[in-house]
Amino acid sequence: MDLDEVLGELGLGPYQVSICAVIGFILTYSNISPLSYAITASDLKYRCEIPQCDIDNPSFNVDWLNMTIPFNKRTNEPYKCLKYHYIPHNVKGANISTNGTCMPEAFNVNRREKCDKWVFEDMERTIVNDFGIMCEENKWKLSMVGTINSVGQLFGIPLSGYISDKYGRKYICITGTLMSAIFGTIKSFATNYYSFLVFEFLDSMASSGVYAATFVLAIEFVSPKSRVIISTVVGCFYPMGAVIMGFTAYMIQDWRIILRILYLPGLLVIGAAWYVPESLRWLQTENRIEEVANVLSKVAKSNGKTLPDCIKEALVANTNAKANVTDTPKKNQLSCKKLLSDIFSSKAITLRIMNCSFCWFTITLVYYGLSLTSVELSGNKHFNFMLVNAVEIPASLTLWYVMENFSRRKTQAYSFFFSGLGCIMVNLISANYIWIQLFLFLCSKFAITMSFNAMYVYTAEMFPTEMRMTLFGITSMFGRLGVMFAPQMTLLGAYYGQYVPILLFGILSITAGALSFFFPETKDKKLPDTVKQAEFVVDI
Repeated sequence: MDLDEVLGELGLGPYQVSICAVIGFILTYSNISPLSYAITASDLKYRCEIPQCDIDNPSFNVDWLNMTIPFNKRTNEPYKCLKYHYIPHNVKGANISTNGTCMPEAFNVNRREKCDKWVFEDMERTIVNDFGIMCEENKWKLSMVGTINSVGQLFGIPLSGYISDKYGRKYICITGTLMSAIFGTIKSFATNYYSFLVFEFLDSMASSGVYAATFVLAIEFVSPKSRVIISTVVGCFYPMGAVIMGFTAYMIQDWRIILRILYLPGLLVIGAAWYVPESLRWLQTENRIEEVANVLSKVAKSNGKTLPDCIKEALVANTNAKANVTDTPKKNQLSCKKLLSDIFSSKAITLRIMNCSFCWFTITLVYYGLSLTSVELSGNKHFNFMLVNAVEIPASLTLWYVMENFSRRKTQAYSFFFSGLGCIMVNLISANYIWIQLFLFLCSKFAITMSFNAMYVYTAEMFPTEMRMTLFGITSMFGRLGVMFAPQMTLLGAYYGQYVPILLFGILSITAGALSFFFPETKDKKLPDTVKQAEFVVDI
């Protein structure tokens, strides 16, 4: 009897549900670090201060603005750091001093100059006004924060994978969350832009492995029959972290206080170390059968059952049998080099890898790009940010139903298509219809979330067992490139117009949808074990 059979016999009970609930809250927290820069490095609306006109309680929107400040014709917004030259001498016979009357004739519209004082639309504080990252030419510094966050993930994911395999899933889950809480809190005390970047990197690197380790911890704690529902429900906790962050930012509007409110509760995860057990499968592979038996006894007691003594002996025998199977002579093991040679000598598999890599890049670019671009939409940026992340919950639940009833290929292709069409239609709707734009934007995020989650399953099913994880890593690595490029989309919008990133998302999504029809159909089919078997996974 193996572990899955034991869990299947014991069923799903209150103890397991409570553990999964705690894990769900950790997953909620783990979504703060990857997206916090959308709040902390968010650009603000501001304009040059005009001393001759902004005398008492200056306001951002005033009637005389177009006669003192040039407007960007593309965005119809005032330039943030340019103003018209003021003429401090006689105007129509009146002597105009530097603090004189605000008159149109006092400003030379043919001469522009830089300013060093600004008027902000509201009282919100981000690193823009705290670190003096003003003007359009410095906006790259804001998008660089997101790129540094992605680089931190790039370093952190393989490191956390190694730590997880060596010290356990629970270890990386608790330690990663604690380190993220510490670095995130220290980040809120940063005194300059570059110290902020350092702790952004450390925070991202520390938290990068928490999602995977925590998610695996949850699904390994229940029987195979319960994994679908548990993975779906627990996965719904993840976007709630971004929703909570958006709500906190809406209420507080000071990035330093926001980070402290969001990160400090992460220190409470230390309490989970005494309640949440280590991964049963990891304990079994480490031959710590006594601990496995103790956890299973708690599960059995919670479910109103008793764990037979023979279970422990069966688990020991199963562990030893697996150890004997894996301890084969080297001559019977295919080297990684040989397997890669076989794979890339297959034209069908090579094209599949290229296609899958492009789809992964598109998914991550559009998925994270839409979350970040939401703060640039018309209307309240915090409300938009909350909605665009909350929509992931019904998307995950919908995908559960769709993948059970429809083919993998159609699910993947049409989710791409719907996301792409939604992005393109956003640009076709006038800015006067904000709610229609927002609805289409949410539909795009809904569809790309379905595509994202489906791609995890699809990628694992279309490649051979002997190199499945290696090829999964190769293709999803291109997804990390999408994460790195996503923060630069706001910069692209600043220079070429806000419609450009959304249009790019739409074109890439529709292209990926069309390419998805070249994937094999894998639903209800045996997973391929060899390259030859994988080549013949087709749907007629």
